[in-house]
Amino acid sequence: MRKLCLLPLLLLFGLFTSTRLAAQDSTKAAMQISILTCAPGEDVYTAWGHTAIRIIDSAKQTDVVFNFGTFDFNTPNFLVEFVKGNLNYFLSADNFQNFILEYQYYGRSIKEQVLILTDAEKINWQNALLKNLEGNNRYYLYNFITDNCTTRVKDGFYQFASTQVPPSTIKSYRTHVVEAPYQQGIPWIGLGIDVLLGAVSDKAPSAIQAGFLPDLLFDQLAAQPSHIASTQNYDFTKKTPTKPTDPIYYIIGLMLVYLFVGKWNARWAVMTAKIIDVSLLFIFGLGGLLLVYMSLFSKHTACHYNFNIDWIHPLYWIALVCYFMKPIWTGYLGRVFFIATIGLIAVSYWLSQSFSISVYLLMGLSLILNYRLIKRGRDAKFN
Repeated sequence: MRKLCLLPLLLLFGLFTSTRLAAQDSTKAAMQISILTCAPGEDVYTAWGHTAIRIIDSAKQTDVVFNFGTFDFNTPNFLVEFVKGNLNYFLSADNFQNFILEYQYYGRSIKEQVLILTDAEKINWQNALLKNLEGNNRYYLYNFITDNCTTRVKDGFYQFASTQVPPSTIKSYRTHVVEAPYQQGIPWIGLGIDVLLGAVSDKAPSAIQAGFLPDLLFDQLAAQPSHIASTQNYDFTKKTPTKPTDPIYYIIGLMLVYLFVGKWNARWAVMTAKIIDVSLLFIFGLGGLLLVYMSLFSKHTACHYNFNIDWIHPLYWIALVCYFMKPIWTGYLGRVFFIATIGLIAVSYWLSQSFSISVYLLMGLSLILNYRLIKRGRDAKFN
């Protein structure tokens, strides 16, 4: 009789336990979070790729992509605000199907890493993202090494996942920031960025800072297999970008032509040399103005403490005016510029900022220009 009385209780207990376990399993299966790493595109701002978060909530039957890389091209003075570091990026959310169709249209492949997280970690991260979508919470000031669409995803992962950050082998921010445009077939953009980046970008990122670009974060997560359930590739590649000629060859070619016409006394050669003089004075002055602003006033910290200011600066515009009005003063300015550039090259090995071969060649081009300014001032003095 006791066994018969206990039997219903045991059945009820078994039913309660199985229901509870089933509920836990369904809760666990109800939500899936994954990191989407998107391939670079053809536009300049897509050269570094993109990172987003995908959350599948089967209980609510939703499949949403949270995207921290959204910005508005219609922002007043868009380019000026970006240069100043005052451009607001914001978090947006869209259906996964819309997201993937857009990348399929542009031929940009996607790699998806499904994460292994506890139920609590998933819910906390989802709630944080939903809170981040509310009102002005969604906006943030974009910084291309410390606060971007990838760092926001990275910081969220390490905030809500119980894991240790793997050690970093990255030697500097500069290498990876400059490398991407070269790989995407826009090397002149890469060279321009190389000139604009200051000593700050040559620092080695810490382990937590190392995943600051999409592919770097992908590799960082891949190094933690205990947190990756699976990886899926959506291959939408249409064509491999063509690799144009490296700027190095153009710079060397211009230097050779410049030296040749500078030594040739034929009228056409003299005129060609003067055209190159004036063009370089204008370009170095304009580039120097941008460099000075980015180094001293912009909120883009990667451009701070830039020693390139020794050889490319707005003072070239003063030399441009003197080139036509006061040739003797042009010679004086040329001496100052020449000494400053030689001094930078001499001590560059010991500086905290690194210089690529292309940048050294541009310094050499400036030395040729400065020598011609000195010569012009000397000729004006004796005529």
